[in-house]
Amino acid sequence: MFTLRRDAWTIRVTFEGDEPKTAELLRPGTVTPATIDMITVGRWLKTSRVDMALHAVGDRVTVAGRVRTVVGFELEERPPAAGPWRFRLAVVYDDGVDGAPTPASAAKLDPAPAAAGECKGWLCGDVGTVMCLTREYTRHDSTPLERKALCEYHAEYGDRRLIVVRVLHEIPTHVVTEEV
Repeated sequence: MFTLRRDAWTIRVTFEGDEPKTAELLRPGTVTPATIDMITVGRWLKTSRVDMALHAVGDRVTVAGRVRTVVGFELEERPPAAGPWRFRLAVVYDDGVDGAPTPASAAKLDPAPAAAGECKGWLCGDVGTVMCLTREYTRHDSTPLERKALCEYHAEYGDRRLIVVRVLHEIPTHVVTEEV
């Protein structure tokens, strides 16, 4: 077996004698490698290092103003003389649609709520600071409106399970004063 590392990417090729048998690609943001065709090993090695360093699986990104989550990477088909191999991000938009933007067209949303410690889950638990008028995401506007306390991140960007219809107001925090 031999392992090739390029920044956060790893390709592992196993041999049987002198014959390569299997290849695996460990993409950034994942812990389990994906099996890839032997023919694509060279293609992954010949992709843009700049593009490869931009995103990882799980990154929250915006493309043309729409929020989405990176779920993988796919090689682009191209004519043999077209230069370095390019790839596209496999993304899921927060409204449930899949997409395949180029890495350079996606901008990271920074910081992500969990990384910033802003909320423990999409309902924002006890850390809500903004009251919002929301509706559960469906293809139609038939679901009832609800008031939810959200963190600032979800008040601005929503989540794939809900649509923020309108931000109503900030939730005042109680100031506790102690007398000495």
